Amino acid sequence: MKLSMAVLAVVLATTPASAQWLYQGNESAFDDDGLHLAVTVSGRYGFGLRCRGKTTEAIYMTPDTSFDADSYKLANISKPLMMIRVDDSPVIEIEVELIDMDGKAAALGEVDPAVFAAARDAKKRVAVALKLLGTNYHEQSFSARGSGNALKKAIAACGLAE
Repeated sequence: MKLSMAVLAVVLATTPASAQWLYQGNESAFDDDGLHLAVTVSGRYGFGLRCRGKTTEAIYMTPDTSFDADSYKLANISKPLMMIRVDDSPVIEIEVELIDMDGKAAALGEVDPAVFAAARDAKKRVAVALKLLGTNYHEQSFSARGSGNALKKAIAACGLAE
């Protein structure tokens, strides 16, 4: 998890405010738990889809610095959700854990592999928001530019069925 967070932090720090999707892969020398990540940024927000072995996850980084250790514990008790909408398709909701990522609030949760394919096929945007106690927070849209190429690589590296 630390590697993909570091990659996402570097991408956020070094890319323009509205960048295309990028792919980052890391094979394990010891087992089949390589880490593969397709990531994009918009402003100070980052969103990625990744796999480690057969586990597929979505990760969303926000610029929110208002959480402390107790805030994360309390927020996670309420079972926060990440909402993902590709173009104008129905909203996908996944349970997430809010985590600290270099002093900023991020969300991480398992996602169905079909989300990788949906984002790969996006025509205009992938929108993401967090829902906590029925209220939406940190809504952000990410351009679909480059999602096809980055997610094709991630899907192949993750061994996800088409």
